Amino acid sequence: MALSQNSSVSICSVPNSEGPPCHCLQPSELVISWSDDNPGRRYYKCEDHGFVVWHDKERSCRWQKKSLLEARDKILTQSEEIKALCAALRQANAKIAALEVARSSGSINESLTSLKIAFIKYSTFSIILLF
Repeated sequence: MALSQNSSVSICSVPNSEGPPCHCLQPSELVISWSDDNPGRRYYKCEDHGFVVWHDKERSCRWQKKSLLEARDKILTQSEEIKALCAALRQANAKIAALEVARSSGSINESLTSLKIAFIKYSTFSIILLF
């Protein structure tokens, strides 16, 4: 599962006052790049215009880049697996709920059937007593 070149993940939720302002003079926010070219590299980003300047002056070396990309891909794969497991769990819970409803309805039907049988026996017994 490859991400696009400009994918990123924010590491802070409020604009960083220490970050350089964008050309539009808005404060920039420190984020992490997860692109194939710059995995794990931090940069400042304008909310309106995107990339402003790199925070990390150096690119990661080859083994770091490979490790970060492998970790990113594993996280994405596991996230998809978790989503699939959650969907399967929701379906299983819905089936269990339906079975419980059917079982409880079945108990009511069984109770009604036993009441009908008891009524028929009582009615038959009453008719025999009358003759």
